[in-house]
Amino acid sequence: MTEKDRHVVLEIKDIAVDYKTDHGTVHAVRGVTYKVHADEMLAIVGESGCGKSQSSYATMGLIQAPGEVVRGEILFHEDESSAPFNLLSVDKNSPEMRSIRGGKLSMIFQEPMTALSPVHKIGKQIDEALKIHTDLDKAGRFKRACEMLTLVGIPDAEKRYHQYSFEFSGGMRQRIMIAIALCCNPKLLIADEPTTGLDVTIQAQILDLIQDLKKKFNMGVIFITHDLAVVAQNADRVAVMYLGRIVEEADKVTLFDEPQHPYTQALLRSVIGSPLASDGKLKTIEGSVPGPYDVVEGCAFHPRCEHCMHGLCDKKMPDFEQVNDKTKAACHLFTEEGKHHKESQA
Repeated sequence: MTEKDRHVVLEIKDIAVDYKTDHGTVHAVRGVTYKVHADEMLAIVGESGCGKSQSSYATMGLIQAPGEVVRGEILFHEDESSAPFNLLSVDKNSPEMRSIRGGKLSMIFQEPMTALSPVHKIGKQIDEALKIHTDLDKAGRFKRACEMLTLVGIPDAEKRYHQYSFEFSGGMRQRIMIAIALCCNPKLLIADEPTTGLDVTIQAQILDLIQDLKKKFNMGVIFITHDLAVVAQNADRVAVMYLGRIVEEADKVTLFDEPQHPYTQALLRSVIGSPLASDGKLKTIEGSVPGPYDVVEGCAFHPRCEHCMHGLCDKKMPDFEQVNDKTKAACHLFTEEGKHHKESQA
């Protein structure tokens, strides 16, 4: 099945998120566009603070003041026959949005100990989601909760249903978060660095579980991470972000074998085991990420880019466009204007 034939679950179109503070405006997301298909994992990668999580928080209606979604569309396609619904067309606290969030769209947060209530038993927390988003009676909700706990690998589910989150290990708490997120059979799952702080064995188990459930429920998955090794093993497509923008998007194999954007290339040169570091020599990315209030004219990566074309890259932001049949990128190296500029300087 080609990408065109696959059902699109979510479309993010030119989303921008700003945080207005006393010190100025932080442009957390600067115009991000991507799609997620059913039974597909899209990995969003980049350095800390690049805005990986913010577009997903916007999707879930979780941007809080002083943050604001200042432009764009977030189109949710519940099924192939119905018209897409713009999640930004309703108030994030409206009954309509609450009926979607947690049911049809679910999220696994980075730190389960803060996401789970310490004063409510885990069964009650699963039951709450089922009560809001399903028509099951009390007995049906209990049965469904125990089925989900068993499905995510928690033994003796009926006993564990009545325990508190602090009675579980870190890996088990993450499994509970997954059970809560998936108990209503969502169309889209957002996993925000779900394996952070877990040992590698538990990481592998959680990732295998997400993959299995993705196929079982035919759901789309947005996987937010900074770990390229995890991406290489699990993702179908990859979007690389830098300073609030996606700079490159491709299928996993293409991105690792033929990275196009200088930032993606620099990332891969700094990771053990990547094709660009096959000689065992790792390189750091020169310079540092600009501060949240710094204004960078032109391409945000140009101060650190070894291919920077002065007079163009430092003046004009490149569009995010198709550079070949497999890859989209935002770089003047692939624009006609950039090619002419390079020739004129040769």
